[in-house]
Amino acid sequence: MTDTAVSLTEEAHRRIRNDIIEGRFRPNVHLVAHDLAQKLEISRTPIREALQLLASEGLVVATGRGFVVREHSPEEVRHIYEVRAALEDMAARLAAERATDAQIEALENLGAHTTAAAASPRDVIVDLNDAFHESIMIAAGNPRLHNINSRNSEHFFNYNIAKLYSHEEAALAVAEHERLLQAVKRRSGDDAAKAAREHVMDALEITLRKLR
Repeated sequence: MTDTAVSLTEEAHRRIRNDIIEGRFRPNVHLVAHDLAQKLEISRTPIREALQLLASEGLVVATGRGFVVREHSPEEVRHIYEVRAALEDMAARLAAERATDAQIEALENLGAHTTAAAASPRDVIVDLNDAFHESIMIAAGNPRLHNINSRNSEHFFNYNIAKLYSHEEAALAVAEHERLLQAVKRRSGDDAAKAAREHVMDALEITLRKLR
């Protein structure tokens, strides 16, 4: 495969995945290579290769007629969050132990732990939340852990459910960010791990309520 073909496949994969994660392609939607090729202005071969990659990541399912966006059952959502809780537990512990002072300052400067964040528009809260958790992962200093967590956590319900949070649910998430941030600042690996794990499991319960 030429470098050009690889780059086209990567581009198609990135764009289709973003459309799934951000809810533009809803669960059970049939993804037609011809239509995607026209929309993305990319030939059908890279589109088909991108769909195969997305199938390997669990975001789409192969059928006799092509691919459909996967709809996760409540049990599957629970499994995803349980894995995420374990990974973010470890990432928070490592961040408390390894983060540089500059990384901690940058994490605090995001403002994802402030009362102002909880009052922000939901799309802003989603972006702040993603940036906060991404910063924790980076501060952990373990690229393999970061990569595994990214593959496990990127699902459509993360983005769309977060936009449905009530003010009370958003305030709880922000308060949990504050608890995690303070544990990292204290360099307390145990407290950071506990805060991260409980934050993810609280998010799971909210997600399951919204999916009903």
